[in-house]
Amino acid sequence: MDRLDKSQRKAKRNAWRQSEHRKAQAAYPLPDARLETFFGLLEALRSEHGCFHDIRHALAVSGQLGLSEAETDALLDWCNAHGGYCDCEIAANTFMHWHETRART
Repeated sequence: MDRLDKSQRKAKRNAWRQSEHRKAQAAYPLPDARLETFFGLLEALRSEHGCFHDIRHALAVSGQLGLSEAETDALLDWCNAHGGYCDCEIAANTFMHWHETRART
């Protein structure tokens, strides 16, 4: 196989990956900067108090951020869709989804 074929495959793979990231970013329930704050505050609470295998820390953080009930519901639905059913799963699974798909600056 020559180099041109390999580079074309790589370009197509990168284009597909960027397209998937854009789709994931479009589904974010909050702007990227707010998600960064959410995950940072959630991790601070989880690290300090542990996980009670519920969403008490996520709810506390949504309150700190002043999110409406609709915004909180959308955020938690998004977390559930990406494997975050309790604070530690949100901090691990949902954070990884966000981290892997967010726009790089």
